[in-house]
Parts: sequence; structure tokens; C-alpha cells
Amino acid sequence: MLKPYHLSPVRKLFEVAHSSVSLWILLGIASCFFAAGNLYGQQLQKGFVFDSLYKSGFDSINHNLGASKQYLKILESHKKELSPIQQAKTNYLRLMVIYADTSEVKALNKRMFEAPDSLGHTDALIYSARKFLEKSMPDKAIHLLMQALDSLATNPEKADYCRISLTEAYRQKQEYEKGIEILTDILNSKRSVSDVNRAFAYNRLAAIYDEWGIKSFHISDSVLKYSMLCISLSEKINSKANLALSQNELSYRFNVQKKYGKALEMSLKAIENFDEAGMFYHEMSALINLSNIYIRLKDYKLALQAVVRATNLCAIEENRNLFMRLYLQMAIIYDLTGNYKEAYGFLSLSRSLMENFYKDRISTQINEQSAKYDLFTKEQKIREGEQKNEFHKKQVLFLFIILVILFIAFVLSFFYFKLKRKDFVKQKLIEAVIQTEEKERKRIASDLHDGLGPLLSAAKLYFQAYIDADNAGEKSAIEAKLIGIIDSAIDDSTRISHNISPQILEKYGLKVALENFISEIDLSKNIGFDLKFEEISRFDLKVELTIYRTILELIHNTLKHAKASRIGINVFISENMLHVQYNDNGIGFSAEEKMGQKQGTGLKNIKNRINSLEGTLIFDNRQSEGMKASIKIPYKAISINGKSN
Repeated sequence: MLKPYHLSPVRKLFEVAHSSVSLWILLGIASCFFAAGNLYGQQLQKGFVFDSLYKSGFDSINHNLGASKQYLKILESHKKELSPIQQAKTNYLRLMVIYADTSEVKALNKRMFEAPDSLGHTDALIYSARKFLEKSMPDKAIHLLMQALDSLATNPEKADYCRISLTEAYRQKQEYEKGIEILTDILNSKRSVSDVNRAFAYNRLAAIYDEWGIKSFHISDSVLKYSMLCISLSEKINSKANLALSQNELSYRFNVQKKYGKALEMSLKAIENFDEAGMFYHEMSALINLSNIYIRLKDYKLALQAVVRATNLCAIEENRNLFMRLYLQMAIIYDLTGNYKEAYGFLSLSRSLMENFYKDRISTQINEQSAKYDLFTKEQKIREGEQKNEFHKKQVLFLFIILVILFIAFVLSFFYFKLKRKDFVKQKLIEAVIQTEEKERKRIASDLHDGLGPLLSAAKLYFQAYIDADNAGEKSAIEAKLIGIIDSAIDDSTRISHNISPQILEKYGLKVALENFISEIDLSKNIGFDLKFEEISRFDLKVELTIYRTILELIHNTLKHAKASRIGINVFISENMLHVQYNDNGIGFSAEEKMGQKQGTGLKNIKNRINSLEGTLIFDNRQSEGMKASIKIPYKAISINGKSN
């Protein structure tokens, strides 16, 4: 480059600007000078004004971003007049100005990474992931591709494309084995794989083998094999994108093998196909590869032209990683041509871009780790809450189990004691039956001994006297007395038989049997009866007999102990229960005390009889207020000989 003039008008203008006059006014004056003619353009190219504007623009970024934007605007308006290094510095200033403005960064990220609204959710995820891969941001791409794969179970073709894109992310992360495993799984799959996806897989497999450099097999052969497979299939289906990718891969491999003719041929074809496919970032990478081929051929002019062409394909903020590589490539070219100043300038810019890139990546990783830590903390709190809830649930479950066990124990105990009580009642019933039978035997024996026995003895004596009588008159008198004694004996035997098994109860039921029994008592005792008997069907004979004997026992107790003048008996059905209400107007007694005494076995027997029928017997007795007994037995209507009574 030419040496700068030391006394240019514009130089003097900026010296005044920095010392006394308002910046904005002088910028306007400077703009007038720039527009005035070629003189100022020449001064810019010579570097005098450029360095001042460039430095002022950088110095103003942190405290006056608006001024920096004005300096940048001036420099960009004369970009065609600038040297390559000046253009590169202008690009770098542009990048720093954009990244200093939060709103512009937000707008840039939206433009670079957000998918169009016309795309569906899954397609939008894949679109954004591909954009992150183009900017060498594999971690973000992997996250989006994994999300997309979760919703592609029913779309295998798109799922294959998503998985192949995932291998590119693994290649950028240098996790080559993961990528190869996915690609070989797709290519060896028994299911149908589309030609486009198969060509894409061939190309990515070649790229991973080429970059990996594993020594267990021949890299060149593998790269050549899969690249040729991709080229053959891509030409068949007219896939410009996959064709260009494989041509560029082969070009790089031929260049490594020093087959520069083939490398140049493939590189030019790749660049042309990338351009037609609109894959400008890949075209820029291909131009770097082309530049390397020209360097090997020692054609530094064409090498530089290839790189300069690449810098014009996109703005620096769209892909600063590529510009980092482009400026490094230009530094190499200038170094090879002996232009060390320019080489140093481009190398410095490349290093600055690299530092910014890694700073941003580290910052991003720190933010991601911070977010992960926050997420971990939240998840830890959630887990602690869940553990507390789980512990609480276990406590509740434990208490519930204890309650269930206690309930089961209570139920078992209840049934056990009920069974024991039933056995006890059964035993008492047996004892009552035995006692009743013993009592009946004693009563029958007493009746036979005190009633029928004397009558039979008297009959025997009168019969002997009748035989021994001498005259007819005496025999006639003895005969009359003998007949009376025999009639009395017959009546006593009938009464005893009736007491043992009342035939009238079996034939006519409880009501008639009670009425018959009461009618006999009325003739011999000075006591009145009030019998109320609801019209009910006959029921089980054992039940009738038990009730009959129970009522008779109560009547006997009243006649024997109560000194009563009236007995009331009421038999009726209510709520499917047979009710027997018995009362007298005697002197009364305490049932509990009586049953606790030896003389109270009759009452115990009555209670046991009723309990044997699953019934209840309740005494309501107070001294001087008579006796009341209430019997309740589950009623079961029956039929005699198959017919309702």
C-alpha cells in the first residue's frame, strides 16, 4: 500500500474534531468532503482517515453506540474504495456494533434461527436445527433434533433426515462413532430409505471418515467409496445439494492426495452446484477449499480471488465462523506472497473473531450450565417435595394398613366372641333343655306319684273290695266309686299327656292351645286373662312349642309367686318379627336378681329358649308394679301339608 500523506485536509479536519468542534457537525462536514471528489477516497485508501474513523468507531462502542454507527456508515459508504484489510476491519467493526446493540442481536437471532410461520412445529424444529449447524452450534441443534424425533414416529422418511442431520452435529462435536453408528444403521436398514436420504447419508459418512482419520482402515478408499455412491445417486435423482457436498468432499481428498487437477475440477463443480442450490455457506467453505488448491498450485492471485468472492456471499454477522476461516486464509495467502503487514492484519482479525466466538461459546455454555443448575435445583426441590409427598403417602398407607389390620382383628374378634357366645348360648340352651327335661320328668313323676298313682291304688282297693262284696247293693256302691276313680285316672293321664306333648297345639296352633290352657286355669284359679292374638299364619312347630312353653312358664311363675289377679298376653306380627308381650299386676320382682339366684333357673331357661330362636327376651320388672316381659322372634310363615293356613 502507498504511504499516507501527512498533511491531508481530512486529517486536519479530524484533528480539529477531536479537540474542539461538535462531533455531529464535523461528521456532516466530513461527509461533504467525502462526497466532494476522489481526493478523499484516495486518502481513505491510503489509510490515513480510515484508521482514525475505525479507531473512533471502536472507542465509541461502549459509551456512544450512535456515534459508532455513524462512523461505520461513513466507512461502508466507501467500501469499494477500501483495501481488502480495510474492508475486513470494516466488517469486524460492523459485527462489534451489532453485538453491542441488544435489539439488533435479538433481530439477528430471529432472522438467523427462527423458522418461518408457515412451517409446522416439527419442520420448524428441524429448520432451526439446520441453521444452528450452519453456524457450528451443534449442542443447540442436537436439542432441537431430539425434540423433532419424538414427534416423527409415524414419518420414517423425515425421521431419517432428522437422524442424518444429527450425525452432522456429532461430527462438529467430534463424536464420530455416534455419527457412524446412526448412518450405518440407516443404510443397512431392511426398511425402505428414500434416495435423497440415502445420498445424504453416503455424503455424511464420507465426511466423518475424512475428518476422523482412524487408522484401522484406508480413509481415502472409504471417502472415495461413499462420495462416489452419493454422486452417482444424486445425479440420478438430480439432487444438487448432495451432489455438491460429495464433490466438495472429493475435492478436499484429491487435494490431500496431491491430485490437484481432479481436486480443482471437483471443487469448481461443487461451487457451481452450491450456488444453484442456494447453499451459500457451503459455497463459502468450498471457496476456501478452492483457495487451498490454488495455493498448492502456487497461483496466489486466484487463491485470493476465491476468498474475496466468498466474503461477498453473506454479511459477517450471518456467519462469523466462516469469516474467521476466510480471514485466516487471507493471512496465509498474504504471508506466502511476502505481504506480512496485511497477513498480520488478517491474522489479528481472525484471532479476534476466534476469541469472540469462543467467549460467546463459553458464555453460552456457562449460561446453559447455569440454566441446568437452576433446573437441577428446581428438580431437586421438586424431588424433595415428591419425597415428602411419598413419605406422607407411605405414612397414610401405613396408617391405613394398620387400620385395616385393626378392623380385621376387630371383625375376627367380633365373630370369634360371637361364635363363643353362640357356643355359650348353645351350651346354656343344652343345659336349659336338660334342666327342662329333668323338671318335666320330675313333674311327670310327681303327677304320676301324687295324682295317677293314688288313683290307681284306690282303684285296685275298690276293685278288690268289689270282688269281696257279698251283696248286690254293696257291689253297686263300690262299682260307682270305682268308675269315678277310673274316670279321674283317665283325666289325669290325659292331662299328663297334654303337658308332655299338647296335641291341640299340633292340630290347631298356638292360639287355640293357649285359649284351651287358659280356660282350664279359669276354672280352678281366681285370676283373669286378657288374651289378644293377631290372625297370623301357622309357623314352625318347634317355634310354636317353644313359645307355648315359654308363655306357660311365665304363667306358672305368675300363679306361683306374683299374687296377681290379672294376666295380659298379646301376640302380633310387626316388621317381620313375632312379638309376644306378657304382663301381670302382681307384686313384681327383679329379673336380674332372680336369674342370679338358684331359684331363677326357670327364667334362665326361658331366656335360653328364646335365644335359641335368635330372639330376644326383655324383662321390665319393678317391685309392686307387676311383671312385664317382651319377646321378639324372627317370624317365618310356613304352610302345613303344603297349604297356607
